[in-house]
Amino acid sequence: MSSPVQMLKQSFDNLSRTNKKIAKYVIDNPQAASEANIEDLAAVTETSTASVSRLVKTLGYSNFREFTLSLAYTQLRPQNLPIFKDIDANDTLSTIADKIFTSSQRALQDTREGIDENEFARSVLRIIHCRRLGFFGLGGSSVAALDGYHKFLRTSIDCFYYADFDVQLMQAVKLGEDDCAIVVSHSGKNRQTIKIAETLKRRKVPVIAITSYQDSPLVGHSDITFISSSDESNYRSEGMYSLLAQLTIIDTLFMMATVRMGPATEDTIRSVQNIIESTRG
Repeated sequence: MSSPVQMLKQSFDNLSRTNKKIAKYVIDNPQAASEANIEDLAAVTETSTASVSRLVKTLGYSNFREFTLSLAYTQLRPQNLPIFKDIDANDTLSTIADKIFTSSQRALQDTREGIDENEFARSVLRIIHCRRLGFFGLGGSSVAALDGYHKFLRTSIDCFYYADFDVQLMQAVKLGEDDCAIVVSHSGKNRQTIKIAETLKRRKVPVIAITSYQDSPLVGHSDITFISSSDESNYRSEGMYSLLAQLTIIDTLFMMATVRMGPATEDTIRSVQNIIESTRG
């Protein structure tokens, strides 16, 4: 079924003078019309509620409420946005949801299939035996870095994360070969992130990189690399699916490290959980 605005445009020439006044207002002000009640629309178009009711019924709607709901839905549709290449403007909300969930699942599956078990093993050993564990990520990747810090903070591992670039750089200078750094960058090309990675490498800090591109500069500065696959050739909201994959990689490393550390970190996790629970009413 065409949108209310499209139907009004298509039938405009055949409408009565009264209905044209209503139609013109809706076409020019679809958002306002979708939020108006029938009395408001009649008043603003200087017509009557009966005229409005008759018009919406000629368009095929049972009542004015059904008409405004359809009109409101068209305001939610992505219009002429090239970044949403696999989302069609006529997709229903259910179809859009199915496409997003399917793409997210595909990104996670592709990411998992691209990671060798040895990479997990090497990373976990670096993490559980390090003196300090630092998380580094800027922009959108700061979400994954902060999530990693928040998770590992519950363990007995001494870890840190700071959102500010200058502070991250200063922290990188303070690390050494007995420490470990997890650096997250969707593109792997961010100049500030590369500056941090270069600093870490000069300090001989073991670097675990999480990025979406195997040929990115970040890979060249890392000891272990996890590639977070994403189906963004069709849906290019920057790092959307990549971020989901990055979060899952970090969550996997956290669970693996926790299991391998066993009793050594169990008490810490329980203590952290208890103190958090004590703040909840």
